[in-house]
Amino acid sequence: MASAWLDARLEDYEQHVALDTVGQAAAIRRVISAAITQFAPSRFLYLGCAGGNGLESVPGSSIEQVIAVDLNEKYLLEAAIRWSHLPAISFEQCDLNSKLPNATDIDLAFGALVFEYLDPCPKLHQLMRPGGHWVVLLLATQENAPAVAPSPYREALLAVGSEFRYLNAQAFAADAQANGFTLLHQQEIPLPAGKYFIQLTFQAI
Repeated sequence: MASAWLDARLEDYEQHVALDTVGQAAAIRRVISAAITQFAPSRFLYLGCAGGNGLESVPGSSIEQVIAVDLNEKYLLEAAIRWSHLPAISFEQCDLNSKLPNATDIDLAFGALVFEYLDPCPKLHQLMRPGGHWVVLLLATQENAPAVAPSPYREALLAVGSEFRYLNAQAFAADAQANGFTLLHQQEIPLPAGKYFIQLTFQAI
């Protein structure tokens, strides 16, 4: 698919989300760490992994295999350099708008800042082990907040921001439940710049 993500530099994206005034990278790391601790998965599917933010939590955990997926092959090449020391990690270039990753028996799937670019949402249930968990972070905004928070990298990411669409969490959860998942938990995670994450935690039936 044609996507601004294919032209966006990984450094611009990572430095933007890592800013204290944006706060998204740190929130993603915390959620991944908490999910790995809570669910103790053996097979972890990371959708939209970019450079692998959050994989710091894999060493010392119960995870035996990581499947890291992204649309941008350049991101995956950098992620492979950073994280090739992890046990049984594989990197897959995949357009989630048209196909599913090559993965089975997943205990924990995670995605943040990815489903807002997908239509329709991929039917992940067939990849999951019964009882496995899927943790989603949807970006939400207060009224009049900018599509891309002010930062030195804002101009470089405007094309990506133009493709972004906010998702209704209730509609997203209803679609997931119609496709083999049960919603276990929903919460809001405050972020700077008038934004917040909505965390949805599902279990595969």
